[in-house]
Amino acid sequence: MDLNHYIQSGIIESYVLGIATVSEIEELQHMRRLYPSLNAEIMAVERRIEKTALSEAVLPSPYLKERIFQRINWRDDPPPPHGDDQSRYTFINIQSRDGQHITVHKWWRLFFIITFILSKVCLFFAIYYFLKYQQAQERKAEEKQRLHTEQVVGN
Repeated sequence: MDLNHYIQSGIIESYVLGIATVSEIEELQHMRRLYPSLNAEIMAVERRIEKTALSEAVLPSPYLKERIFQRINWRDDPPPPHGDDQSRYTFINIQSRDGQHITVHKWWRLFFIITFILSKVCLFFAIYYFLKYQQAQERKAEEKQRLHTEQVVGN
C-alpha cells in the first residue's frame, strides 16, 4: 500500500476528529505499527486542526459570560436588560422558623396519621387471627388426643 495515498485518503483527519469507524481506527493502529512516520503525520494534522480552530474561533459576547456566571453562582443580581423579571427557578425553603422542626404540608400530615392508624389496625388483626389460629390448632390437637385415647381404651 502506498503510504502517501493512505495519508491523503482522509483517514487521519477523521481519526483526529473522532469520526472514524472502528475498522478505520483498527486499520490506522495497524499502519502506525508498520509505519512509525504516521505518528508524526497524526501530530501534524492535530496541530493543523487546532490552529484552524483557534484562528477562526468566534468569541462569545461579554454579556454571555456574565449570564453564565450568574447562573452558576446563583447570585441575586438584577435581571439582564432584555430578560424577563420573573425567576425561572423554584426554591423550597425547608428551614424551620425556630430551628427545631421542619414543617410539612397538612395533607402529608393527614396521610401519615391515616397510615399510622391503618398499620395499628392491621397489627391488631394479625395478632388476633394468629391467636385464633393457635387456639384452633390446640383444640385440634386436644381432639386428636381424645380420639386416640378413646381408641386405645375402646380396644
